[in-house]
Amino acid sequence: MVITVIMAIMTGGMSLGQTFPSVNAFATGQAAAYKMFETMKCKPSIDAYDTRGITLENTQGDIELKDVYFIYPARPEVQIFAGFSLFVPSGTTAALVGQSGSGKSTDISLLERLYDPEAEEVLIDGIDLKKLQLRWMRKKIGLVSQEPILFATSIKENLAYGKENASKQE
Repeated sequence: MVITVIMAIMTGGMSLGQTFPSVNAFATGQAAAYKMFETMKCKPSIDAYDTRGITLENTQGDIELKDVYFIYPARPEVQIFAGFSLFVPSGTTAALVGQSGSGKSTDISLLERLYDPEAEEVLIDGIDLKKLQLRWMRKKIGLVSQEPILFATSIKENLAYGKENASKQE
């Protein structure tokens, strides 16, 4: 009987010893899940599904960033723009050139209204983007980013990805 108890204690101790590496993995998973659920609870300041806002019958396409100040929410210690202005008239081609981190992609993110500037405004045809219906406005913008990512499908489907119900001609 004593030998059985000793063997049971030894077997239990070895089993407990083998579970400790798994306990660490469970703790890491629990911490990651907490962060994920907190992120899911966040209400974005820019609602992509909001149907409020104006839509324009005709757009010319003049783009203007007017004295823009911007800081990424995830990096509040780094000022990206401090009074940046840019005007691109409709029908012209513009190239944004600069070192990494100088704000080239940030310009596009502000134009697509993935972010709102801290101060001043981003305009299309003289109208503040915040006044336009976001879904309508994003359908009017075509973008090929500096690092295009293709999805595992045909070229046609990749090209049509950004516009639902695109015609064959489009």
